[in-house]
Amino acid sequence: MTELVSGRDVLRQARELYAHYRPAVEPTGMKVAVIRFTPADTDPPDWRVRLEASRISAEQKIKSFEHLGFQADHVVLPPDVGRGDFARTLQGYSADPATRAIIVQFPPPPELLPYMDRLDPAKDIDALLKGESPYPACATAEGIYRVAEPFATDRPTIAVVGSKGFVGQGVVNMLRTNGHDPMTLDYGDRLDRVRDADIVISVTGNPGILTPDHIQPHHRVVIDSGFVPQADGSVRGDVRAEAYNIPQNITPVPGGIGPVEMATLMERVVRQEVDPNVVSWKVTPGPYLDRAQFTADGATVTTTATATTATAPSIAAAARLRGTTGPAAGAPPAPTQSATAPRVPGQQAAPRPQLPPQGGGGPSR
Repeated sequence: MTELVSGRDVLRQARELYAHYRPAVEPTGMKVAVIRFTPADTDPPDWRVRLEASRISAEQKIKSFEHLGFQADHVVLPPDVGRGDFARTLQGYSADPATRAIIVQFPPPPELLPYMDRLDPAKDIDALLKGESPYPACATAEGIYRVAEPFATDRPTIAVVGSKGFVGQGVVNMLRTNGHDPMTLDYGDRLDRVRDADIVISVTGNPGILTPDHIQPHHRVVIDSGFVPQADGSVRGDVRAEAYNIPQNITPVPGGIGPVEMATLMERVVRQEVDPNVVSWKVTPGPYLDRAQFTADGATVTTTATATTATAPSIAAAARLRGTTGPAAGAPPAPTQSATAPRVPGQQAAPRPQLPPQGGGGPSR
């Protein structure tokens, strides 16, 4: 049975970990600006879909920052916003001492991209300015890496689909910085290569691009960062629905990486503005088998006590074998959600009373 790695559990954990900072933050009047764009009636459908995803993400960010006691300005710019108005908006928040972070939701209209440099790098909490930001990657990329890392302690093969995009580049950079050598795939590459990976990360925003032909039972975890709203109100990810029951673990859409992004932004702003020693949220991996324990037509699992070979079809065999590699006899069963909240220490470091200008910014999926 495929285990869900719940981003909602991660966000719930973060909200509980950081809620006690609110009394220190709220009286300061510190502010976060979240800037997004609206489509015109004449815009093509794919652009309208992307801006709808941006709207959903912006509203989630507002709630997350307000939960911490920050004031949150939700700036909605019209489709015909001029270059000068956009530049002045960024310059105004950049110069405002109360504004500690600025987030520009992606995608902005292409003609506005050259004006992103009006954003104060010190307030670029989401690494929009890349090398100029205090952060090595956007919050989504960091969140993806932190979900994958507990499944990757033995340096397995990790495939990143959409590796040339903004989020994909961040994921690849974080993996390499931490000693991994990911398989990078993008437009024009053979996606069937993901079958050879142990971990699959997809950040394309192309609904259903990964099918049962790509996803395999030996995949330890499939991290789906796609988020595309549909006309019926549903949301689709990069992984096709019929492939969801194949890998050993998977992040759902919705409820997967989106909430993880929010948890990462909350942790960043607390560490930056209140407590540099803030406790980090964590993901505890669900049970999984190594790829070497699978065969083409079935699966083979080796434990410290016995070696068992199954000859059933691989998906069914993998599901059964995962059931044999859980806790020892008499132990409680493993949870179906793999994200669990660590205890918050009884004594927290005192918040810093002086809050020098620093800050934020970044895209949404």
